[in-house]
Amino acid sequence: MELLGANPDRQFTLAEICRRLTISRATGHVILTTLAIHDWVTRDPATAAYSWGPAIASLANPTSTHRYRDDLQALAAATGTQVHLSRRQGETLVIDQTAGNCLTGPRIGPGLRTPLVAPFGREYVAWAAPDVQKAWLEAIGQPSVALRRRMTAILKEIRTRGFAVERLTTEYLRVYTALRALTGDGEVDAITAQLARAFADLTVIDVLPEELGDTASHSVAIISAPITDGSGAVMMSVTAAVFTTVDSARIRTLGEQVRRTAHDIETRIACNPHPSIV
Repeated sequence: MELLGANPDRQFTLAEICRRLTISRATGHVILTTLAIHDWVTRDPATAAYSWGPAIASLANPTSTHRYRDDLQALAAATGTQVHLSRRQGETLVIDQTAGNCLTGPRIGPGLRTPLVAPFGREYVAWAAPDVQKAWLEAIGQPSVALRRRMTAILKEIRTRGFAVERLTTEYLRVYTALRALTGDGEVDAITAQLARAFADLTVIDVLPEELGDTASHSVAIISAPITDGSGAVMMSVTAAVFTTVDSARIRTLGEQVRRTAHDIETRIACNPHPSIV
């Protein structure tokens, strides 16, 4: 903890940590896995390196996790939906806090996890380097030509409009529930990856401009927008839980509201990344 806490902006490999602490690789792996589950450290799935986690920061500033409550409450009131703030923790996305209610969808509370595997978490990888996007997509196995083409187009569209749209289908509800259960320990295993792959192959992911149209209606589960940290990496996101059928104009309006809230939080982070305790 002292090693990572003294270098909060740096990542360390397992081998480097074990060498510095003079412990075996097996012991180091067990310790780091446990720490990652409890948010003390964060594991980067692209590099397999470790850095200090959000739980360390919360000790230094116990009010930091609630800094954005007013933003979430305002968004919930404006959209009439439940909204939540999620943060990236290694290979999973963890809901940090929520506001509002969704009468048409599942109740979502703090602590719930979903895996950061394709096709989920698109807003987290849309701005990433091509090799990171490739690793994210291929973590579920070699994608079909059609799926690779679809995801390339979708990630480009997310970068353009600033938010991701999750379609509401029976398959989504079932897979989402299963993935949350499978990712409860913070690990993404082969079963999780295969389930995500089946969902990606059997459903239409997100909505492209030509599908959105001007007057068409769509069943929407959630709309999410990314929040970057000082380095430009996407580490958090804001989500509106829609879980109903809405027209194209409503999707655009909701997307813009979510995107604007994410931008406001992003600006606050940039201006005051390490607030003092109040």
